[in-house]
Amino acid sequence: SISQGSTLASRTLSQRTMVSMVHLAVWAAPTLLAAHRASAELIRGISYGPPPLRSMDEGWMPQDDWFSNEAVPLWGRSGRGDLHVMKQLGANMVRLYGNNPENDHTNFLDEALEQGISVSAGMSDYPYYQMWGNCISTDMNCFTQVKPLYAQNLRNGFLRPDGTYHPALKYMNILNEPDLKVPAGADTGGPEGPVKMARALMSALDAMLDAEIEAGVTGPLINFTATFSFAICSACSESLGVPALGQMAQLDDAMFHPEKYGYSPKNDVTAAYKTRFTHSFNTASPATDVKNWFLPAYTIRFPTTPVYIGEYHRAGANQVDDLGTIMSVAEQNPLFLGISFFQYQVAYWKAGSERDFGMFALSSSSLGTFDYFGTTFNLYCLEPQLDDHSGMEMPSAVSNVYGGSGVDYSSLCLRSPEIVALDVSGYSEILAQSSVSKMVGFIERLVHHMGAIVTPGFEDTLHTFAQGFVDGSSGGFEDLASALGSQPSWIDFDSHAKCVASRSVQ
Repeated sequence: SISQGSTLASRTLSQRTMVSMVHLAVWAAPTLLAAHRASAELIRGISYGPPPLRSMDEGWMPQDDWFSNEAVPLWGRSGRGDLHVMKQLGANMVRLYGNNPENDHTNFLDEALEQGISVSAGMSDYPYYQMWGNCISTDMNCFTQVKPLYAQNLRNGFLRPDGTYHPALKYMNILNEPDLKVPAGADTGGPEGPVKMARALMSALDAMLDAEIEAGVTGPLINFTATFSFAICSACSESLGVPALGQMAQLDDAMFHPEKYGYSPKNDVTAAYKTRFTHSFNTASPATDVKNWFLPAYTIRFPTTPVYIGEYHRAGANQVDDLGTIMSVAEQNPLFLGISFFQYQVAYWKAGSERDFGMFALSSSSLGTFDYFGTTFNLYCLEPQLDDHSGMEMPSAVSNVYGGSGVDYSSLCLRSPEIVALDVSGYSEILAQSSVSKMVGFIERLVHHMGAIVTPGFEDTLHTFAQGFVDGSSGGFEDLASALGSQPSWIDFDSHAKCVASRSVQ
């Protein structure tokens, strides 16, 4: 696919073929790919899985849905503010893993949009081999397992009330590393393994398309992907001797010839694949391998289909050099869209080398506790991991390459103005930080609570006003409340303001 832009109006099942042809007319423009790619922003992603555990023995996670409302203390500004930290890193996309469709995801998508970060969501492993009656039990025909789950995703935040996709949502990952899961060992077993893998992905895509049609999706559509491992698929019909490429070629063949794979799609999966699919893979290999080994072969096999790396991190390398190289490669290749850095937080729930990839460790200090689906966890503060080879903290190395403003590490374990009480105790917490910007945030929140906003163009006035309370020249909290209550000219009060529920409250 080239970009978001095709439209799917509410329509009957008999119109599917016509719809797909319209999609092709809108999307299928390979000659425009280079021009579009030249003007598009490279993916500067962060792979995000933040379980609040500092050891394998610390507890059991009731769910791993990190973009649910229950995880607001982790990603929201009323807690640790992980999405805002990603913005400071210069990221423009967050890649997710766990996904319970029963949970609403609107708030996460709203916050990501406000931070200027697009979202790559994914279907969890649950329907494929974990649930009762999973895809294994139906010979890797996943239609009946995936459709109701994706329909729930659409109802619980993926779609807006007008039937359009949430503007923050960019990709839907059908499955992460399917070549290692459906079935296990599909890369290295007999030829039936890759066939079943392709059938699983094709039927799951078909299910998602069917859910879209029944939901009456309209407006710009998201893209789909399936993120393969960087293994060489010796069992694939087109092994090609290049990591990930054989898996992609197998799926490509299935999408064009579903009958060969024992599947009769309900929708035109071929058209959807041509117009709405972006290939992706995970790798810990150096940038030079991607440049010299994968991309030349990929460009020949898929001359018009973009690709990105869903997990990228060469552990043990100089991150500034290696990340700089891989992003430079993306700038030079119109098919290569960019990367998602793996990963945001150290994976304490894993062992051995799996713990080498997080850019942030969890401190022994915390911002308090929070309830996550009925279980109480510590809201641990973040600590930057050191990149020994560049001599920089790893988040600084990522920010250096991504062009971010950088993370203020001294503020990572300070209570945010978004979370403290709007009274003298909260004021005292912010005052103790001796930060004018934090006091500005506290005052703005207090102003909003009063049914008002700071009048546009008076930001400098607000800054000067906050400075007086930080240095003590303007008095304390009572003086602040009195000054705001007098309705100064730089604050615009809404006479029709009413009390409403705050979605940022923990």
